[in-house]
Amino acid sequence: MTERAFDMKHALRYAIHSEYHAAAFYRQWAQETSGAAKEQIEGLAEWEDQHRRSLSGYYARLFGEEVNLDPSFGVDPGLVVQADEFRNHYALVRIASTVYVTEMRAAEMYDQMARHAADPEGAKIFSDIADMERGHMQEALAMYQRLREDQAGSLML
Repeated sequence: MTERAFDMKHALRYAIHSEYHAAAFYRQWAQETSGAAKEQIEGLAEWEDQHRRSLSGYYARLFGEEVNLDPSFGVDPGLVVQADEFRNHYALVRIASTVYVTEMRAAEMYDQMARHAADPEGAKIFSDIADMERGHMQEALAMYQRLREDQAGSLML
């Protein structure tokens, strides 16, 4: 079995769009949240924006063109959430676990992109973003654990 050729241009376009959608998701979640959790989630949205800007700059340097964001470009279906789900505690637990898995997949994607980078600049950008995505995983895990604890505290077992 042969491995399909790695297409850096397509991978970068996908990554840029993924970061765009992730930031939009976090902003939607933050609108339905308050307090420290809201600030934490807004921080995640800003990180995703920083990732998108870094990737877009690298794409422009590498290919000599800008990426035009297409809101309909594929997004992880787990991040498609209806606003009322943010008000349901059980749905929030599911959302937090989905965020963890999504961030894990993103870290794996950036690790792969770092291995296929044609130059040290790209390898560093992708490795740095992979590390940041692992940080997002830890934040998602902490949110999930807090939500689970809150849920368990409200259950009369």
